[in-house]
Amino acid sequence: MNRTDFEHPRDSYPARLREFYAAINGADAAETPRETEGDNWYCYSQVSRGPVLEKAGYSLMHIVDGEIYGRPGSIKLFETLAYPANPRVPGLIVLLNTNETEGAGRSVVVCIDLVVQTGEPQPEAQALFADALRPAYEGAGGDFAKRYKAEPGRILAGIAAECGIMDFYQASDEPPLDALFDATLSAYREVLAMTAEDEPTDADYRETNRHRARLVEWLMLEDIGIQFARKSGVPMSVIEAYGFPPQVRY
Repeated sequence: MNRTDFEHPRDSYPARLREFYAAINGADAAETPRETEGDNWYCYSQVSRGPVLEKAGYSLMHIVDGEIYGRPGSIKLFETLAYPANPRVPGLIVLLNTNETEGAGRSVVVCIDLVVQTGEPQPEAQALFADALRPAYEGAGGDFAKRYKAEPGRILAGIAAECGIMDFYQASDEPPLDALFDATLSAYREVLAMTAEDEPTDADYRETNRHRARLVEWLMLEDIGIQFARKSGVPMSVIEAYGFPPQVRY
């Protein structure tokens, strides 16, 4: 068996991302979906490459009887990363998973944020994004001021805008994944519209290239989901295909 029976993240999320990215980049920008699997893992993924989003990939991955947090366990992981062609336009990361390990039980992880490609804060876009996610998060009892439970400045190699959500739930808490997912898609479309006319400079492209190179290093060495996948036998090429930046110049 190479699929979990976990309810979250929803099996419907990939189809919704396919439609979402098609509305932004055009339907012809979508590459053929990929299904890859091993004895204890399965991954469905797809990438869109277009004039607005240079690369936007998503995946739904299952790992059964793998190594999770250093213990025998299983995980169902949904992830998307979007890299706009204009470095002045923020990117997007959504990472949602349910994991279950021996001894610790079942828990849910939520990470949703903008990616500041140049490393320079964009207050208006960040405020818009935060304001959109706050009602869904606080409606489930979350304290928005305390939503980041990691060392500031480290998430996503330090270019996460930290205007979204980073939190952990017990499975019994009924985490608001659907509400947060809905709010994310709506808010990111508004962020794209707000920043689309920002004119990039040569320095913006140089900074984006530098941050993307650092991001690849972070993804390979520090991203916890990728560590789970690698230790459970998922080839790095599977993750690179949908999640890594479109190109990296060192």
